[in-house]
Amino acid sequence: MPFSAHDTAERLLAQHLAAFAGVTVLVLGDVMLDRYVHGDVRRISPEAPIPVLRARTRRAVLGGAGNVAENAVALGGRAILVGVIGDDAAAGEITSAIAGRIGDALVRVPGRPTTVKTRFMSGGHQMLRLDEEEAGPAPPDAEARLLAAYRAALPGAD
Repeated sequence: MPFSAHDTAERLLAQHLAAFAGVTVLVLGDVMLDRYVHGDVRRISPEAPIPVLRARTRRAVLGGAGNVAENAVALGGRAILVGVIGDDAAAGEITSAIAGRIGDALVRVPGRPTTVKTRFMSGGHQMLRLDEEEAGPAPPDAEARLLAAYRAALPGAD
């Protein structure tokens, strides 16, 4: 019995996923913390025509390049994460999240905030996103340390 195109695509995907196991991926990019605040909206603010969100749950996950590294690990590979973070509480959350699972080649820059994007959600809908970040370039010494971290990590990547 011949295989359908769907069966062939599934077999090919399964082969690629199996080959990915054990591969080390170097991920270079914007490292951020994505926060989600989920809640209910039951009224409109008397101060302005905006919904009032009553927070029920909060969670934080790796975002940006950190999410790519997470995905590589979820597929059975290994990841080395290279990027710039601050020297603040959010940076601590990121380093805790990757500890023992993702290789850390992060460059910490004192005085620069770690990028945090907070999404306020209700009923599966994003109502607002708060971005806390420094959009400008990193200081020259941080750029030099980032390139050095990349060069040092590169030989360990496939």
